[in-house]
Amino acid sequence: MSRHRDNPDLKAPARRILSGAVPLLAGAAWLMAGLALPAKAETFGDWQLTCPTRDDCTLSTAALDDTGGPEEPGGPRLALGAGEGASLALAFEAPRPRPDDRRAQQWAVDGRLTHVLRPEEFALFGGLERFQVVSPQAGSVLLSALKAGTSLRISYLDALGEAHDRRFSLAGLSAGLTALAERLELSGVPATIGAPRGLAETPPPTRQQAVAALGIPYAVLDLHARSGACESTASPSIASQEVIIAAISQVATLYAIACTAGGSHVTYRLYVRDSGEIGGVEALVFALHDPRFGWSGTDLLVNPAFDPATAQLSASYVGRSDRHCGYRASWIWQEYAFRLERFEGPQSCADATRPARWTAVYP
Repeated sequence: MSRHRDNPDLKAPARRILSGAVPLLAGAAWLMAGLALPAKAETFGDWQLTCPTRDDCTLSTAALDDTGGPEEPGGPRLALGAGEGASLALAFEAPRPRPDDRRAQQWAVDGRLTHVLRPEEFALFGGLERFQVVSPQAGSVLLSALKAGTSLRISYLDALGEAHDRRFSLAGLSAGLTALAERLELSGVPATIGAPRGLAETPPPTRQQAVAALGIPYAVLDLHARSGACESTASPSIASQEVIIAAISQVATLYAIACTAGGSHVTYRLYVRDSGEIGGVEALVFALHDPRFGWSGTDLLVNPAFDPATAQLSASYVGRSDRHCGYRASWIWQEYAFRLERFEGPQSCADATRPARWTAVYP
């Protein structure tokens, strides 16, 4: 399971700091690709043309916010530049939440669906946030509609199945394309779309990486906040704790959020969010055994870890509490739930701090 920083490694535990964002690999592609707008950028309506060199020109526009104005820098963008041969390159840059690489995008011009862009019709170039149209047929349809339209809406689903819309103004695009063709010394505005010139294709992220990059959904945080008995996620002792975000199936994601912290013991509540047809968030309950009371259930695990390579969840506690006298346990995710794999504990609470004397209670 991976420690989610800039480069997740699926062989290590999938964790991240609660208060920190999980960046995507190679995320800041526009700055490297020339889409940062210098002061001398030419403006055509809502589009800006920048040409750091004669052969490197980009015509771009920022997505519109709810008020109809451009979003803050670093948000979604639409861009056209030089493509292979005599073509143009058309790109949709979508930072968090980015589109799912395995799902289609809907491009609608002036309120009418123009084209459903299928996964095989786009590819990543220059970074994980830059979705480039690579199908000449799809590109021709889209380019023709964009030049004749006034507004564009791109609708897509992220890796968790959440729906998003991004709107762009097309005002000034035609004039900008004419200027772009002149700067690139083309005989006219190309009618075809191709792969971008001079950019390497980027391998898509794994589902684990894509899901972790989205962070914790509001529905999970809301259920955690309403469950009670846990410290606030904003408190210093909890905000500094790592959280687990792990894709456990194509539709299910595991989240483990710190509840209380004391010494070396940190308790966590665990949730599974289903993004399939049923959907919803479930708070998980696990079996615990105590030599005094027998089997009971708990919604708190101490210092949990999850290995996505084996789908194994584990937790352990050395010492005595009001509900048990220590344990080591592991569970395996199977289709819809975690199945208890092994549970070890003391035969007497006198051995609560001596795990070497613990024995297998299950099986």
